Order: sequence, then C-alpha cells, then structure tokens
Amino acid sequence: MTMTEVDSADRLLFLHDADVVPGPVGALAQLAEQLVVEVPRHPGFGTELDDAARDWDSVADLAQHYLSTMPAGQPTHLAGAGFGGWIALEMAVRAADRFASLILVAPYGVKLFGPTDREFADVLLLDPVEVVELGWADPAACHGLRMPGFPPGQDDEQIERAFLDREALCRYAWKPFMHDPRLRRWLHLVTIPTLVIAGERDRLVSPEHSRQLAGLLPSARYVELPGTGHYPYLESPDAFTAAVTSFLATRQKMGAEQ
Repeated sequence: MTMTEVDSADRLLFLHDADVVPGPVGALAQLAEQLVVEVPRHPGFGTELDDAARDWDSVADLAQHYLSTMPAGQPTHLAGAGFGGWIALEMAVRAADRFASLILVAPYGVKLFGPTDREFADVLLLDPVEVVELGWADPAACHGLRMPGFPPGQDDEQIERAFLDREALCRYAWKPFMHDPRLRRWLHLVTIPTLVIAGERDRLVSPEHSRQLAGLLPSARYVELPGTGHYPYLESPDAFTAAVTSFLATRQKMGAEQ
C-alpha cells in the first residue's frame, strides 16, 4: 500500500506520549508527506496554556480541551500513543462521531487484569536508563525522548522542561496510576474503525494488554510490529507508516463502497 492511496485532504491529530520530544518525529514525518498531521503539545507540557491548566488534574480535562478546540467540519483521524492514547480513548468515548477513525499505539488508560496486577511500568519512578531498556527493543538506538537526566548534555532550559513535563504527567495520571477506572465501561461506544498497534518488545505496556484492549473495542483490529518496543513510530518508522497507511486506505475503500 502506498502513501498516495491515502487521501491527502485527511487530517491526523496525533496525541503524543509522555517523554517524547515535540513535533512530527519518526514515522509522523513520513505520514505528513500525504496527511495533514498535527502533533500538539498537551497543556502542561510546554504550551501557552500551561498556566491556565495548572488546576487540571485528570486526563478527562485534556480530552475535553481537545474536543472543545477542534475545528468543525474537517475529516479527522484521531491517534494517540501511550499517554496520548489514553487521551484519545477518553475523546472517542465522548464523541466518536467526530472522528473518521482511531489509531492507538500501546495506550495507557484502561486497567484490564486483576486489581493487584501491574499493567503499566512506573515510568515516574524508573530512572531514564530503565525506561529506555523497557521501552526499546534496541536501547542503543534510542532517540526522540526527553526525561530528567536524559539525554546527556541537556542545557538548563531543557532540564527544567523535562522536570515540568514529569510534573504535569504526575498531576494528570498519578492516582489512579495511568488509568481511569471508569473508562473500560464505556469502550463499547467506540464504534469507529480502530487500529491498535503494539511493539512486540514493549515492556512498558505489554503487547498482551494492547491485544486485549483491541478485543474490547467493537471495530478494532490489532497489529503487533516485530522487533520494536513501546515507541514503534520512533524505532520502526517504516513498519509503523505501512501499518497506518494500510489501515487508512482500507477504511477509505470500505467507505467508498458503502
């Protein structure tokens, strides 16, 4: 499937994961060759709304923010990775009819297993080396991440920004940790075509978690990318782009036949 088979008029709103640097990084730059790709920073992660959002304390606040500021009347594909995938799910259960499709990349947000099972690695307590080791199939190839103390050689402004990003993540996701206990009961409302992508070597959010989440979404299919971890759009951009492009082209073909 080639990129030209995706309608270039379509808009992709991609909600970033925690610790990922700003902008259309990795596969997002490839997708931007044919799609209008928007990668906004979440309020609290370095935006003009940081001060106004100081009292926001849930992912639901972020979901409502994006829904209330989205332009009307544009074809929009919604995507989110990790923490951003959680925000995307919260948006989709509230207003699925506003989106052409949903793409989730190893999302946080929904607890699926037992009450004492650890489903998400505690990125807020792990040091950067551990985050990289758990999140990348090839830790030596890590790029595109920014955490307190990583990468080495950050200047004072970059270090301060990394700590402020972690402060915002704590405010939104610390308790309950990285999930909303109410979200699972509303997943049946997400009836739009959905693609759930996981990396085979992801140890921050296990592939099995992503697979089971896909099974709870009415119109979802699951794709597991081999030899990649929690950030497939950074670590395996070609495979990620191919999976997304194929999904969007198939969705458009089905829509044209209806």
